[in-house]
Amino acid sequence: MNDSIFTPHYTTTPTMNVYLEDLDRQRWLIDNMLLMPKHEAWIRREIQVRRAAGTTRIEGATLDEDAVRGLEGLGPGARLTEDERANINALQAYEFIDFLSDQPDIPVDELVIRQLNRYFMNGASDTLTPGSYRKGPNKVGNFSTPDQGDVPALMRSFAQWLRKDDEEMPPVIKAGLAHLHLVAIHPFWDGNGRTARGLSTLILQRSAFGFRKLLSLESYLFEIRDDYFLAIEQTLGRGFALGYDTSRWLEFFARAVNVDAGQLVARLTDWHRMMQDVYKKFADEGWNQRQADAFTFAYQAGRITRGDYMEITGVSPVTASRDLAALVKGGVFTAEGKTRRRIYRPVLPGAEVKDEPPEEQLPLISER
Repeated sequence: MNDSIFTPHYTTTPTMNVYLEDLDRQRWLIDNMLLMPKHEAWIRREIQVRRAAGTTRIEGATLDEDAVRGLEGLGPGARLTEDERANINALQAYEFIDFLSDQPDIPVDELVIRQLNRYFMNGASDTLTPGSYRKGPNKVGNFSTPDQGDVPALMRSFAQWLRKDDEEMPPVIKAGLAHLHLVAIHPFWDGNGRTARGLSTLILQRSAFGFRKLLSLESYLFEIRDDYFLAIEQTLGRGFALGYDTSRWLEFFARAVNVDAGQLVARLTDWHRMMQDVYKKFADEGWNQRQADAFTFAYQAGRITRGDYMEITGVSPVTASRDLAALVKGGVFTAEGKTRRRIYRPVLPGAEVKDEPPEEQLPLISER
């Protein structure tokens, strides 16, 4: 196996062109949508949760997005299940990806790919050698991966292609090719799918199609995981071979990115409209600015904790408890759980709420 640069093979189909043209329109809409910096940061925080939950559930994890949000409250010494560890790893991996997205001087190469795998596989058994190439065969279902002796040369060839500037290749196509080829090589014992999805996200975010780091393609791929697996299987066949035609996969991938971008446009439009209504309504009813901020944050994430409230408003624990108690009493939030693990959910317009919250929700000021 020589070290010549990887050369992808595909045909740009008319259907693919339609998706790419539509993506250009979606990109313009997202890039030019007005969002306050703090709101954009809150949305991006939620996107990290959606990505982590999506990429791990594709691999069989069972934690949904709400459960993944709850992991932020776990202390460093907490005993974790395998699924909890996988999601904490994924959250850290996507923080790394977002960081690299703003570092154009750091090339996307073998070192980055190996580090991504280390993040996703942190805490795994030493026999899985996170971040190191496998030293044996690794058959995946009916697909036979390349011989372990060929992996280093294949990855060098792949990395050379990743570093190559090709202005003629749309970034979405490059991201799709990178995803598929890493899966085809399957260089690691475990975590190849998560690493491939993270790599494609990194490539998109390094490009003009970064979508402000707000795309959660992993979440959408989980929703259509059967079609996702089928597109990979139909493209790669039963065994690795150089020169495989990637057209079938790229058409699927371009469509998936396009659909997810369209959903993002809809969510951001809804957010912008809701934000304007909420701030006006809260001001009319005498609520303060930080309480309006808390509701908009909770509306996006589906929940808020006292720790979240303190982080986004900068207030003390006592003030956070007092504000949240008032919002519960005013029917703006409902509360679940007790003491520090209590979470608050926004009451959407038109929802029925009790005139008084349960007694256990009121003594919040005593929390420490």
